[in-house]
Amino acid sequence: RHGQVTKVREAMVLALRKRQQDAVVRMLNLNSAAARGADGRGGDGDEMYKVLVMDRFCFDVVTPLVRVNELRRHGVTLHLLLENTRQPIADVPAVYFVQPSRANVRRISTDLGAALYEAYHLNFSSSLPRPLLEELAVESVKTASTAKVARVFDQYLNFVSLGADVFSLAQKDAYVALNDADDKVVEAAIAEIVQGLFSVCATLAQLPIIRCPKGGAAEHIAMLLEKALRDHMKGKGNLFAESSMGGGGGTGQQRPLLCLFDRNFDLTTALQHVWTYQPLVHDVMGMRLNRVDIKGETAADTAAPNTSKKSYDLEDNDPFWTANAVATFPKVAEEVEVELARYKKAVEALNRQTDLGGDDSDMADNTQKLVSAVQSLPELQERKKVIDKHTNIATALLGQIKARGIDEYYAIEEDLLTGKGDKSAVMSLLQATGRGTPEDKLRLAIIYAMAQSEGMSPADAEALEGALRASGAEVAALKFVKYSTSRDARVSAMPGTGGGGGDDSQGNLLDWADKLYGQSINAVTKGVKSMLSGGRQLAVAAAVEALMANQPTTETEQFAYFDPKAAPAGSGSVGQGRAPNDGVGGSAYHNAVVFVVGGGNYLEYQGLQELAQRDRSGSGGGLAGGLGGISGGGGVHVAPRSIVYGTTEFTTGGEFIAQLSTLGTKI
Repeated sequence: RHGQVTKVREAMVLALRKRQQDAVVRMLNLNSAAARGADGRGGDGDEMYKVLVMDRFCFDVVTPLVRVNELRRHGVTLHLLLENTRQPIADVPAVYFVQPSRANVRRISTDLGAALYEAYHLNFSSSLPRPLLEELAVESVKTASTAKVARVFDQYLNFVSLGADVFSLAQKDAYVALNDADDKVVEAAIAEIVQGLFSVCATLAQLPIIRCPKGGAAEHIAMLLEKALRDHMKGKGNLFAESSMGGGGGTGQQRPLLCLFDRNFDLTTALQHVWTYQPLVHDVMGMRLNRVDIKGETAADTAAPNTSKKSYDLEDNDPFWTANAVATFPKVAEEVEVELARYKKAVEALNRQTDLGGDDSDMADNTQKLVSAVQSLPELQERKKVIDKHTNIATALLGQIKARGIDEYYAIEEDLLTGKGDKSAVMSLLQATGRGTPEDKLRLAIIYAMAQSEGMSPADAEALEGALRASGAEVAALKFVKYSTSRDARVSAMPGTGGGGGDDSQGNLLDWADKLYGQSINAVTKGVKSMLSGGRQLAVAAAVEALMANQPTTETEQFAYFDPKAAPAGSGSVGQGRAPNDGVGGSAYHNAVVFVVGGGNYLEYQGLQELAQRDRSGSGGGLAGGLGGISGGGGVHVAPRSIVYGTTEFTTGGEFIAQLSTLGTKI
């Protein structure tokens, strides 16, 4: 009992962003653990100026982690893109941070030949393949620059941390690539995902237990990731030595859980209109790398052409953003007014404080008031900047909400996804006279089509497409979803195939790509609707809750099990693809990394954060009850869950529609 309590108390927090940030800072300091002072000097007091050279992907990796002033603090006086033309700075060392591609290796070789810098500290975002390392060595010998290559490091930082518990692989159009007809395109996309997930595991220094639905891309990725982790542990320089020796070894519940999902596991969440602040800013304003561009100061300015843009950072150090990211839009607008009133009240108090009067006898008291007022000015100015920023963002959002009727779309889609859909309300919005862009209408139409458990009649389907065409919407995306649904029905009707989704005999997304890894949409959607029938907990969050509870259920039996520390399948141990007897039914998992293959969104992220923050007393019963802490007295505080959300890329509803349309045109 005491040992079990100790383990709960010491439950780790998956500080992924902090660990990646520490690794980047270490890299900037030439991979030295020595601390750097605020004056930019090293431990011995000498100046250590350097140039930072990055490719576009690694620039995106560094941007959310280290600000420009922080780069200077670590001796970086100039940061440049690898692909741009650069001038020689012969007396300064250069830190390179790039992906391990052939094009990047050749560009580095060109830089070596041109003697651009005094020394070259080469850092690759993931493991540099042996052939490319040899090519780099050969080219450095040809240019007589071998001595200038100080070090070559594999950093395993091939992902973008957007927050303390959220990351992306920045893999553009991954859903299309995973469903491409060309086998090589699919394999390359999957290899990139495995590489990124390996980097996440390496940064955390943890060997996870991997769970995923059987069949589909997620299981294939899980198999390759398990093999990569297993092969790495056999070699020298084990990145998981800490995990193998300490809390990461032994029983499964002491290690984090890695849950992989195909985007088709819950396709509707990628299309649904949203109503909370962070998802709205991303979906409507196109937030990227925690930055949003606003055109104009008012709704009228936003709609006007040739209006200058303002960019705003939305980071964890913004108190309003962190406090209201999960709030509904009306609540956000209300909070903006509350903060503005507080600011005005503080300014009035400051003005009264600095009203000194004409009595010289109170000189000392007046001086103290002035000093206090001056000291409070920076804080007030910062508060005003934050208020102005969110006022402008909220104003821009309001303009879009009114123009497009986003609140109507959100309400109708919520009703559809909880079995209360109104066909007349849907068709009213889809008409050419209804509010919303053609893209908005297409998103609603697909959700409506997927919400029909009995399917649509030919007349209803024709009316749906007719309304979309009349509104100027392309129907290729809807065509793709309908085709996938009908193909699943044909496959299910074949002899020897069952209706339960997820096994290897299940139909793939497109008949012209039988060898692909995608799951059929219709079968997955049925599972989603059953999970959502009791409320609006999203499908991925519901599945993660069940998996973290670590109890045998009909839902978790459909998930494959992979353990890179266990003996390989066929060796007499627990095999791949099923949970071991001692892995399910034990203590609940405290930590999980949830990764969605094919595109994610902030609505799904917030659903998982709500799960992570939920009280773990077990009072909820059912799946939630299985997540309760240690029974018995003693007043032991059970540590909260830590759930990190990741995806191949964050897509807005419009961006995901574009990917579906691309696939639809290939049918």
